Amino acid sequence: MNDVSLAAAQTRYSVRGFLRDPRALVLTVIMPVFLVVILNTVFRGETRFAGLRVPFGAYYTASIAAYVVMMTGFGSLLVSVTAARERGLLKRFRGTPMPSWVYLASEITQNVVVVVATVIVLVAVGVAFYRVHLSAQLLAGLAVYVVGGTACFSALGLAATSFCTTPDAASALGPFSTVVLSFISGVFVPVALMPSWLVDIGKVFPLEHVAHGLQTAFLVPGSTGITAIDLGVLTAWCAAGLLVAMRTFRWEPTGT
Repeated sequence: MNDVSLAAAQTRYSVRGFLRDPRALVLTVIMPVFLVVILNTVFRGETRFAGLRVPFGAYYTASIAAYVVMMTGFGSLLVSVTAARERGLLKRFRGTPMPSWVYLASEITQNVVVVVATVIVLVAVGVAFYRVHLSAQLLAGLAVYVVGGTACFSALGLAATSFCTTPDAASALGPFSTVVLSFISGVFVPVALMPSWLVDIGKVFPLEHVAHGLQTAFLVPGSTGITAIDLGVLTAWCAAGLLVAMRTFRWEPTGT
């Protein structure tokens, strides 16, 4: 079996493991749908985005899709890899004939699969209930930011494992970072309702650029939402995450 086949087999194993974990399934797939429903219950009518009056329903469908990209790409990967390392699984993987990169590639691919599936569910809910109108431009922007954003946050998740010595620490850091950035990146609170200084802080971080790209694709007619600034910031954060991960990633438990 070649390396690609090994990676595909390991990915299938990772996906099956995810589907058998009720906690992960609820937090990653079901909770985002509830967030869309709850936020649209609290915020009714329309808000402003890019000089347009847009429905809250479509705004929050795009925003929670961005939230899913970070929560899964960063938080879930951070927890799963840290837990595997501290249980000694990474050390054992490295002692087998299987190339070391296969495990990490399978975990990242599994996250991409989960993000894509969850976003499909969110878009379906948005189309059915929240005035989301599908178009070729929207789907193009959605594909770019879902895949690009997941790649960026996966790199950052791998880098963050170096700073988490226990699964509990990873379980705290992942959701905490995602929720805090969601509040300052126009995910939970529309940008039009936020002070400008907070918006400027949010623009430093990658979640704002995933959210902005998706919101533009969903809300601005005829736009893909793909901009050089958003993609440039995501690329820069991805490169920084990969650099840190390559220099600091550990395969052995921190207690060894």
